Amino acid sequence: MLIRLLRPFARHWTGLLLLLLFLYAGQAEGGGLMVVGYYPDWIRGSYPHSVIPYRNLTHIVHSFLIPNGDGSLSGTSGFAYPALVQGAHQAGVKVVVALGGWDQSGGFSPMAADTAARRKFVQNIKAFCQANNYDGIDLDWEYPANAVDRANLTILVHELRQAFAGLQPPLSISMAVPAGNWTGQWFDFSSMKDDLDWLGIMTYDYHGSWTSTSGPNSPLYGKWSVNTQGWIDDSYTYYSVTRAVPTAKLLIGVPFYGWTFNASTMYGASTGASQKQYQDIAPLIGQGWTRYWDSEGRVPYLINAAATQVISYDDTASLRVKCEYIVAKGIQGTIVWALGQDYVNGGQPLLDALGRGLGLVSGVEPDEESLTPTTFALYQNYPNPFNPTTTMRFQIPESKSQTPENVLGFGIWNLTFVSLMVYDVLGREVATLVNDRLPAGTYTVPFNASALPSGVYFYRLQAHISDGGQFYVETRKLVVTK
Repeated sequence: MLIRLLRPFARHWTGLLLLLLFLYAGQAEGGGLMVVGYYPDWIRGSYPHSVIPYRNLTHIVHSFLIPNGDGSLSGTSGFAYPALVQGAHQAGVKVVVALGGWDQSGGFSPMAADTAARRKFVQNIKAFCQANNYDGIDLDWEYPANAVDRANLTILVHELRQAFAGLQPPLSISMAVPAGNWTGQWFDFSSMKDDLDWLGIMTYDYHGSWTSTSGPNSPLYGKWSVNTQGWIDDSYTYYSVTRAVPTAKLLIGVPFYGWTFNASTMYGASTGASQKQYQDIAPLIGQGWTRYWDSEGRVPYLINAAATQVISYDDTASLRVKCEYIVAKGIQGTIVWALGQDYVNGGQPLLDALGRGLGLVSGVEPDEESLTPTTFALYQNYPNPFNPTTTMRFQIPESKSQTPENVLGFGIWNLTFVSLMVYDVLGREVATLVNDRLPAGTYTVPFNASALPSGVYFYRLQAHISDGGQFYVETRKLVVTK
């Protein structure tokens, strides 16, 4: 409908631009998109408040205070960080305090079950926020475990809302929630949604040290036949459809870390895994590690030269796709775990990508993809001849959409329609390696020809950018020897 309304302005680009700016300003004035970054209290020494690019954030979640069973609060020595709160407020960024977390949630259940302890907790956290200038609280109960916890959490949230409502302005109440129903069933969202300002879905850790196979940490899409652990779009559907939470109160999570699996390939058998921050992953590219793109999950991964380790992670390319997904779905924004993990050589490329992709920052700034290709290219596969595996590389340039359809439908970053096919000498297709919409970048694609007889084959890259009508086709020869 909006596209049709804009088309009469198409001959008058100045008027069209003003109208688009007006529409965007109206959205921002009504709340706008959110980038909520978690700031763990233990990173102050390596990532002080003075290096935070506040322009890319709307909220900071100072993590974590610990809720005790008797309603009291505790935390690490020196948790209070007045300079962080002051610096954020001066930049127009709100700061909320998080309670609980993965290994500090044991006090929630007994506290929420006891009327006196619950009342004490509500008063303690209210007083703490007022004394330290926080704008709200973020409940990270990981996780309620039964129907009793479910009912008591609902009561707790309602009593918090009643206590905060009389303040000017009221303190916000948000909640970090699991990606699916396994623990999500113990949250009564139908009763709590009116008392909560937003829900941050922890859409990461779909694979990790607990899974027997390697897999994407935070995939956007997936297929159950390949990925049995889930993906973001499925989690979003669970909350917006199955649990009927308004999309305007949902934020999806993005990780600034990845998982290193002891595995030889993506979705292959894994004998263990460990977390690795983005700042430690980025330097590996070009140092014996090869970057691949998971076209189903819309995320990158790395494999080392010995093919003994696989790293699943997010980079600026995958975050651009996720930002477009957020805009297209009408999701309120994103939560980030955790600030500081993309702090590389004084820059913060992942946080910059979110700020640009969700409209907090205008223009294009350099990031770790400052060498983003400016032209299409298809490189010769290596090795060639080969048996049975080889690797193909191609690159696609970045494109900014100039049409209202793309601005409103896909956000700032346009995608390229790409196909990479293998043919025999008679022109018959024998393999489809890529058939997807991809952001700008350089891609590495493995090809296993064990099912093919020896001989000469051809691989063809076809790419089309909708804005400007750019079209690219290139074909190269490969030889299978057995």
